[in-house]
Amino acid sequence: MIYAIGDSTGTYTVTAITSCSAASPPPAVNAGGVVNDGNYSAEGVAPGSIVGIFGTNLASNTVVGGTIPLSDALDTVASVTFNGVPAGLYFVGPSQINAQLPFESLAEGATSGTVDVVVTTAAGSSVAQTVNVLAAVPGIFTVNQTGLGQAIATDNNDNALAAATGSIAGLTTHPISISSGHALIIWCTGLGAVTPPIADGANSYSSDGSFTLRRSVLTPTVTVGGVPVQTVYASVLSPQFVSEYQVGVGLAADTPTGDAVPVQIAIDGITTSNKVTIAVAP
Repeated sequence: MIYAIGDSTGTYTVTAITSCSAASPPPAVNAGGVVNDGNYSAEGVAPGSIVGIFGTNLASNTVVGGTIPLSDALDTVASVTFNGVPAGLYFVGPSQINAQLPFESLAEGATSGTVDVVVTTAAGSSVAQTVNVLAAVPGIFTVNQTGLGQAIATDNNDNALAAATGSIAGLTTHPISISSGHALIIWCTGLGAVTPPIADGANSYSSDGSFTLRRSVLTPTVTVGGVPVQTVYASVLSPQFVSEYQVGVGLAADTPTGDAVPVQIAIDGITTSNKVTIAVAP
């Protein structure tokens, strides 16, 4: 998974690790091996979301993409396609690829269905694997990158992570305070289509440094400690990052407090996110 906090430029680095033989066998995608990169659920993925693709011989090296818009070829990976539509690539490695599921991977007008994923390298193409696509599959990013535990959720006032004070080395952390009235920003993927639309692989910045605010078409509901939030201020694409959404909420007065208060995002009638945790103070 790739994420960042408080970086307005969306900087990426490129790393290469270990080469494989030129005679490598063709890539193979595991059955059920395409998952939401926030919650690692195999129930389905959403158009425009960050997905993890797991398999074997997927790439010769471990390489992180270095461009926005995302490149659709990286290292020995010539392409990753969903129903023939090339996907932008965040990261490739021998057993995992992180990619953006193209917004137009489903047939025009469809909100759900199945698509075939194919990975093509210098060694050949994988056998197509079927992927279930839903209109939205929210996945909240977590600090440990497993979809469990401490959420990537920040205080909108100072960008501090909503975790116990001093609990994570190298990060500014403190509980989100109910009485402060500060908005909680939950970082996630998989909220589906946005308006106005955006090109695959792109972020919302223009060449002149301005950006377009893009809201999710579907409205999420959020609970913190089992209590519905008081307000959903925004459900938008993060301007600087590709396929990362931000859901801004205000906590209700009766929200439970503590260092591991559960948080979930739901899209009514479609799906519910992973249950993660944040720290909440009175």
